[in-house]
Amino acid sequence: MSFYRIYRPQVLEEIDNQVVREQLLLFLAKAKKDLPHAFFLSGPKGTGKTTAARMIAKLFNCEKLGESGPCGTCNQCKSIAKCNNIDVLEIDAASNRGIDEIRELRQGIQLAPVSAPYKIYIIDEVHMLTSEAFNALLKTLEEPPAHAVFVLATTDPQKVLGTIQSRCQRIVFGRAQEEALLHALGRIVKKEKIKISEDALSLITKYADGSFRDAVKLLEQASFHKGVIDEEVVRHYLSASDENERVAFLASLANRNTKEALQGISAVVENGMDIRTFIFDCLRMMHRMLVDITLGKPCEGWTTQSLTDVIRRFSQAYGEMKTSPIPELPLELAVVEYGESRGGDNRKSDPVTTEKREVREGGIKHKEQKQPSEDSPASKNPPSSWMLTLEKLTEHWPDFIASAKPYNHSVAGVLRSSRPKGVSDGVVTIEAFYRFHQEKLSEAKTKDVLSQVLKKLFGEKVKVEIVLGKK
Repeated sequence: MSFYRIYRPQVLEEIDNQVVREQLLLFLAKAKKDLPHAFFLSGPKGTGKTTAARMIAKLFNCEKLGESGPCGTCNQCKSIAKCNNIDVLEIDAASNRGIDEIRELRQGIQLAPVSAPYKIYIIDEVHMLTSEAFNALLKTLEEPPAHAVFVLATTDPQKVLGTIQSRCQRIVFGRAQEEALLHALGRIVKKEKIKISEDALSLITKYADGSFRDAVKLLEQASFHKGVIDEEVVRHYLSASDENERVAFLASLANRNTKEALQGISAVVENGMDIRTFIFDCLRMMHRMLVDITLGKPCEGWTTQSLTDVIRRFSQAYGEMKTSPIPELPLELAVVEYGESRGGDNRKSDPVTTEKREVREGGIKHKEQKQPSEDSPASKNPPSSWMLTLEKLTEHWPDFIASAKPYNHSVAGVLRSSRPKGVSDGVVTIEAFYRFHQEKLSEAKTKDVLSQVLKKLFGEKVKVEIVLGKK
């Protein structure tokens, strides 16, 4: 059995979240009949909502309830902990989300409990219920039998009807602080007699991201190591990158040294480190840097604008990694695109950069070229003969892709595998190298979007045609 199940808190004093523990203790001051009949537990995953829900069930049904809370040793407490108490029903709303399931619950709720004073219904991930199921649940919460208690738990409270929340006693679970995580891990370390350094435990808490469950899982994973577990051992099990590597990588980004940054990514992959963990760690570092800059502390090579730009690009790359056939590719694309964007203060002294910036900001400016009059010879030629050319479109192709991304991310991804083929008589021809890419870009809506983006960038209305090229 895993550590998290073995060492799940069974009595109130074992709950490491102090705020939640104190709220549950307050319920002991009232008689059971005066306690709320419904509770609403909300917070991130792994913060102890299920543990608290079962503790509430024990508060109502413990046979030896004392001043410090449930005993944890009576038949009711033990059966609740083992999830085989006939009067405590745990329902996963993600799998039982329809109106029929809630109707069955409403029918069964009228039956008296078998062996306990109260019948407890714990509904996990309650936000997954359908709207019809929510309405049926609301009716049940409005007029419940005296022997029924509801405990609703969710990681997404915004999706739960306000009318349901208003009928419940709310308990909010925040992300666990490092001190609470260390306390939880320390209890396990002592009982399991694990030899682990303080630095290693501290590293585990950082990667747990405020989740008790994740912290305990990471400790269990590291516990398979023979001998003393130090920070390096934990880093190995986490496939985590070294801080010096991240500092060097971010420094190369700050200097817009794309080649060096890509080499850093390659080193991470070659050393067997998890690329998602690497980008997550980089985001955490940049988050701290952003806070420092906002508070007036300088970060060498970075401005607020450049840092927020990279954070946005990396956050998007992090999400795209789940579906990417090459895990590191989204991060590499983000690095290349950021390097080509040439934002920040570097743009002032680079005329080529200035022109690229003007493209992104809504059209290339032709300072010396005057708009021809209706009677001039130039007005008789197609606009493309004097404004948009294949060379100019090729030069600004990355900017075109970046501008298309807000309209449609998947289209922008396809464009990366395509190239401009020709510009003539108001028609832009794009060459795709895969049949399904050609079909995707040839959709009427997609071609309209591409035309809009081209007009925005170059100030010229053109048609778009897609052809299939040879690889």
